[in-house]
Amino acid sequence: TVCATDADVFSCGQIIEKAVYDRKEQKKKHSPEKTVSLAESRLGETGYDIIRNNCEHFANECAFGVSVSYQEMELRSRWLARPVCDVYLSAVPETQDCDGIYPAQRASEIAACRAPALKAAKCADWRLLETAARHSFDTEITDLTFKKTVRGRWTCDGFDFSLSHTDAEVAVAVSNAPVGVDMESIGDFTAKRDEKDIRRVYDRFLTKNEKALYTADPRSFLICWTKKEAEFKRRAKGFFRPGSIDVSLSGAQTYVVPGYQTVLSVSADNISKLRVFSAENGRVTAVKPERID
Repeated sequence: TVCATDADVFSCGQIIEKAVYDRKEQKKKHSPEKTVSLAESRLGETGYDIIRNNCEHFANECAFGVSVSYQEMELRSRWLARPVCDVYLSAVPETQDCDGIYPAQRASEIAACRAPALKAAKCADWRLLETAARHSFDTEITDLTFKKTVRGRWTCDGFDFSLSHTDAEVAVAVSNAPVGVDMESIGDFTAKRDEKDIRRVYDRFLTKNEKALYTADPRSFLICWTKKEAEFKRRAKGFFRPGSIDVSLSGAQTYVVPGYQTVLSVSADNISKLRVFSAENGRVTAVKPERID
């Protein structure tokens, strides 16, 4: 609570530090009388918060009329500069509200999608991106500037991100370094392709090194294939040519996550900092993935 006391009680026997203003600050600051008046007007006020409403906020608001804390700004800058590699997973809701998707161009793209399942997955992916921005970077998606590259990839000015989905589940990876994510459902994959199809792709697009590590068994093949997709997304260059990507030489990693039915691969410059979250029904929960590669 904001209260008034004398200097001896305030200091508790310690040294009281006093701000020394430069010329610009001397010109901007209020008079001593106005500063004291503003401080006294807030006696009894509560709501102290070490990050958002601390003593430096109070002092600067009284002296300059601006609630700012340089300690908070430095701390926030350090926090945002920390290595981040977070992956969020969510099921595609049965009913999907796509109203209010930001930016408008992305909203139009999703609205124009004619396949109901694909439209629902794209909407769920973008909603999950909103959650990821808020949870990992304390940023509202509407505060970011988005643009679409000539290759059709969406980017923003706040962080790097990558999206992936199946018919039933979506994944979003966010990082302050290049990142790529890909997911595939083994059940969906084998339902759409027989052994001959898998073998044909395996023989044509896997490198010699990859074939030494992975077989044409659907699970083993998907570990390799999702790594290729994740690696391509991380590089964010050119077109997807799977035969030109050798994941035996990359640092991409593959996981299964409790509660989800997909093989999940992540490629990131700071993958050692990987964290995985489940985002269901508005609640974000950290989960421990099992590495399978």
